[in-house]
Amino acid sequence: MDRGALAAERSEEEVELSEEQAEWRRLYEAAVAFKKQESWKWMPDFEIFGVCNPEDGEAGYCTIMGSSEELFGLAVFCGGEGLESLQNMMLERDDGYAWLNRQKCMMVTFEDRTDLDKQDLAQIKELGFRFRGHNAWPLFRAYAPGLVPWTLDRKQVCFLTNALEQAAELAARCKKDEQLLVPPVSGQRLVRAQENGEWSEGWRDPEFVLKRPAKYEYSDDAKLANLVCRIPEKRGQWETDYFFAPVAVQGEAERPYYPRLCLWVDRQTRSAVGFHVAYEGNFEQEFIMQRNVRSNELEQATLEQADSRSRQNGACRPCHNERKNRRCLQSRHYRRGCRDCGRHHSRHRRQL
Repeated sequence: MDRGALAAERSEEEVELSEEQAEWRRLYEAAVAFKKQESWKWMPDFEIFGVCNPEDGEAGYCTIMGSSEELFGLAVFCGGEGLESLQNMMLERDDGYAWLNRQKCMMVTFEDRTDLDKQDLAQIKELGFRFRGHNAWPLFRAYAPGLVPWTLDRKQVCFLTNALEQAAELAARCKKDEQLLVPPVSGQRLVRAQENGEWSEGWRDPEFVLKRPAKYEYSDDAKLANLVCRIPEKRGQWETDYFFAPVAVQGEAERPYYPRLCLWVDRQTRSAVGFHVAYEGNFEQEFIMQRNVRSNELEQATLEQADSRSRQNGACRPCHNERKNRRCLQSRHYRRGCRDCGRHHSRHRRQL
């Protein structure tokens, strides 16, 4: 056996396994057979095919990794949401590593021993498997948007086992027929499904998840009126966006998650004027609530930054610095040019 090749040997000792352990053993056996096939040598990363979960009929869209010789394994992206995250990743629509927190999939990758956790190593030993060499140790993980990669549950174990077995069968046929995954209609995917215990395949149109604008409803009229009163009249524009924080936190559930950050930026000064962290629940509505509640604080921060920039450039001070954001009803308006931006700002003077 060549150095670095997979070596999976069953222990000679008979081990009595529970039903759950038997399911994991079958998963490891399917991964061993998939690794031995080395289908990534003729299957490119961009080839996508589907395997339906026999339990609920949900399609898992699969891609075989390894043609780039960097990461070897199989990824199964679950449902339309998973397929959309896969295609966004392939088209590089997400900046940097943002896709890591947005993908919805299960993966088996073949790693070095040092890449596995103690729990993974203990499970391999418990099931009676032995692996040796570089990129030879199966690692199974589930990914979900905003959550830390986690071990598989029993439903995922069974689904990934079926996906590995069907991927190996389909890859063997693709080796003989390079046109097997060429769709008759652009955009369709070849999907394998089980019916009456038998596997068959057909071309399907993917069911993408249509992302609609978030809708916010306030049932408390008094609270809504209070929020409206808090919104001051202001000049300028703010830009806002939310994203996952780079550090995970531990909530009530066992699985850690990444909170979301919302950032407000003044468009003119290009400076951050406020932010908010949402840990759980309806983060969009929480950001809207915080934006209204903290509007006075944010505007004050905007004015302070604008004043600082004006003083540095020797420009005039904008005329929107009344206390408590109240208009000066009795005032005379004198206009002067601003050496910084060329605009004219109003300057108020109380009438006696």
